[in-house]
Amino acid sequence: MNQLPPEQALLSSVNIDKPLPRRSVYRSKLGRQRIFELYQKTLNDLPFKVRHQIVPTSYGKTFLSMAGNPDAPPILVLPGMSIAGPMMLEFFEELQKNHLLIAPDLIGQPGHSEDVPFPNKKQAYGQWSLEILDHLGLKRVGIASASFGGSIALELTAMAPERVGKQVLVVPAGLTPNLPYFKLYAGLAVNWMAYRWWPFHAEQAIPYKWLKRIARPLSRSLTQDNLDYFDAVIRHTAFWRHRPAGPFTKGDFAESVTPTFAIFAQKDFVFPHRATLANAKQSLPMAEMAILEESAHMPSDADMVPMHARISAYFDGSI
Repeated sequence: MNQLPPEQALLSSVNIDKPLPRRSVYRSKLGRQRIFELYQKTLNDLPFKVRHQIVPTSYGKTFLSMAGNPDAPPILVLPGMSIAGPMMLEFFEELQKNHLLIAPDLIGQPGHSEDVPFPNKKQAYGQWSLEILDHLGLKRVGIASASFGGSIALELTAMAPERVGKQVLVVPAGLTPNLPYFKLYAGLAVNWMAYRWWPFHAEQAIPYKWLKRIARPLSRSLTQDNLDYFDAVIRHTAFWRHRPAGPFTKGDFAESVTPTFAIFAQKDFVFPHRATLANAKQSLPMAEMAILEESAHMPSDADMVPMHARISAYFDGSI
């Protein structure tokens, strides 16, 4: 009998047909199946080989997707909220040429890590990150992060700067002194809940017309794959049940912190540009900083093309 390759066997063993646990991130088994279909599609579309590993932590089992040369310098790739590891490998695709990328699915968020709520406690994400590094035997790593993942990177940096090398923060959480919660709930959450509960959006002549409208505060240029996933997250998951770590300020970081490359979006609805940038300049030593002048919170592919070249140069030592 033919056996599946180890990485496919590992994927096929993850809770696809099991009952949903109590307080699952998924609203139904059908919703979980839809998320897993899109997860698998992302993996299938990646132009490079991906390996998988499950790491035990005190917060739950963590599913890792890894790409690149196992002997190359490691980079921990930390995701945005509700974004799984393979999507982050796709986002930071250029880096796998010269590095080993390690992209976890966040516990309690869509993906193959343990489906239990992650505790909203100070230093929990930092400790979780340290447990992953310890299990993999990594004394020091680079970090590439986006949005929610930026706050995890910053918490790890504050707790254990000796474990963090170079890091890239793309539109990071964790540096905004006061999140605009009222604006976020009024401008995003209300519309998202309406999209979830009123199914007439599916009957429109132009698919996702309403979804594109309510996504505009986050992004002006979503691809078809982006829209498919955004639709699944809103309709099938308990989105926004976790909070990013932080906010962090200058006093949270040691003087030995490695200079960072940070990228901000000038029209960021989630992490307002002016206050976030001012705090970042005071809090972190910067190797380089970039501002995407026309970008909302989720940069377009066109926005990121020059940024990816600069990110690669930063990690490869050209900056």
